[in-house]
Amino acid sequence: MNKTQERKDFHKYLLIDKNGNPVPLPEDKIIVLNFMAYSCNSCMKEIPVMKKIIQEPEFKNKFQIIAMVIDSERGDLSDPIFPIYPNHKQNFVRFPVPGTPTTYIITPKGKKLVTIYGAVTEENFRKFLREALKKAEK
Repeated sequence: MNKTQERKDFHKYLLIDKNGNPVPLPEDKIIVLNFMAYSCNSCMKEIPVMKKIIQEPEFKNKFQIIAMVIDSERGDLSDPIFPIYPNHKQNFVRFPVPGTPTTYIITPKGKKLVTIYGAVTEENFRKFLREALKKAEK
């Protein structure tokens, strides 16, 4: 396969991992797409916050977190609540990341509902999730 074919294939998928494989996304949930770095303290601190809030009754079964790590070739899929995939730079075309953490709350088809620059707190993450739910209903 030549480079042109590879590049065309990338556009078929909403997200790809560092090897060009499609990242599996749920079709029945809103996606919290978190671009993070292992070397980023704010990123590491917001992981337990996001995991806690996403499991609250108001949000449980409505959202799926997908994390893309940008400073490592190593993902971590051991946690189904916060799976981490190694990022491919092609994802930045659709989802620009000016710094980490950057989070997009998107529909399964990739429509951006909310964009969050910087780390979330429990309070503002709940607000962003509620905003995404309202926009997704429209």
